[in-house]
Amino acid sequence: MYQQSSSSSSSFGNAATKIQGVFRNHRARLRLKNEAAWKIHEKLDDSNEQTEAKLSDMFKKLMKASDILSPSVTKLLQKPGLPLVEANYRGPRIESPIKRSVFIDLIEAFQKGEILHEKYVYVIVHQARVILKTLPNVNHINLTNLHHIFIIGDLHEQLPDLLHIFNVNGLPATDNPYIFNHGRRKISFVG
Repeated sequence: MYQQSSSSSSSFGNAATKIQGVFRNHRARLRLKNEAAWKIHEKLDDSNEQTEAKLSDMFKKLMKASDILSPSVTKLLQKPGLPLVEANYRGPRIESPIKRSVFIDLIEAFQKGEILHEKYVYVIVHQARVILKTLPNVNHINLTNLHHIFIIGDLHEQLPDLLHIFNVNGLPATDNPYIFNHGRRKISFVG
């Protein structure tokens, strides 16, 4: 039979002690890692709540500012001090109500490098504001009758890119729909 010597049993004991030590060390590191991960999670959660609160506050302030600004924009467009179009102005002219043909004329003028007079910018912004206030923020699209739909990403404020897209694919219409996708919480102004 095999007999254990005292030196071999002590080496087994040392090995078991080392294994237990490594295991305990590993458990302690794992516990510290989990605690650190939990603290990070709590801080991120608090940060998200603070960010959402700030965004909500900013949105409320914007809505108040919009309500305050709305009458002044209307007054500005109706007051006699609206910028006068100089006699030597050679750019595009706009008459209300704005029709599709006006937009086609504007696109052609912009492609030629012509500049729109300040008065006409006011007219467009005012008419767009009146129309947009009547529309919902989210529109549902029935795709069953559509043969295609153009989805346009961020143009990075490049008017020539937008004009090229319209030139290649045609202007937006009910039978030629476009979706301008800017991602979450983004708005672009092309100028």
